[in-house]
Amino acid sequence: MKWTSLSICIFYSTLLSCDFTSPGVYTEFSRAYSPDSSRFIVKYDYAQGAWDGGRTWLVSINKATETTGKENNYTLSSMDIDDIYWKGNDTVIIQEKFTEFISQGKSILKDTLFDGVNIKVILKDPIDTSYTKKIIYQETSPNNQYELFVYRYIKPVNGNYFLNISVINKNENLPKFGNFYISRYDFDCFENIKWDSTSALDIRVSKGCYYAFDGYLVKNRPQVKYNVRFDDKDTSRGNIHP
Repeated sequence: MKWTSLSICIFYSTLLSCDFTSPGVYTEFSRAYSPDSSRFIVKYDYAQGAWDGGRTWLVSINKATETTGKENNYTLSSMDIDDIYWKGNDTVIIQEKFTEFISQGKSILKDTLFDGVNIKVILKDPIDTSYTKKIIYQETSPNNQYELFVYRYIKPVNGNYFLNISVINKNENLPKFGNFYISRYDFDCFENIKWDSTSALDIRVSKGCYYAFDGYLVKNRPQVKYNVRFDDKDTSRGNIHP
């Protein structure tokens, strides 16, 4: 049987054609039926190895006659979206990953018609009044020109909250989202960032997941100098995860 699905997928911040025919254990998380029950949105994943660590799920739009959501084709990754839901029987609303939009300065998803379903893409700021901004680290550069801020927005519940890093001129207001770095997928695996004696940023990164630093840098970031050190042997916790 041929399955139909919405087809967009991003891994490691690079647009790839994502073929999930490789071995893996299929797990379905949820289904959301259209009001007339003619179709459903299914969220699921495949065990693809240790790299993912359970951070990513996949989503497809299926006809109700397709009794399983298991996909052997293309799909939409949760790395691209904050939410997806029905609006009527023939329209699906996708909230594009807002931090991706802020970081890249442009939208990667477009409105489209898919197998009779209108796909409408919207942008919605996920940080509302229920969140509190938590400053994790703050430091003035030695030349007294810049301020470095490391911060997250959190709720009084357990959860993973994306990391913001901003570099601003002295006496400027801190931007809502990081202007230097945003961990767009609620994941960061570098440990330390601080000023060195020359007022350049000294950054300590795990070599195994350097992409989680380099790929999440804000496109139009402040043009401050920075140096990256691979420091896999150092197990001490830095100022990113105090």
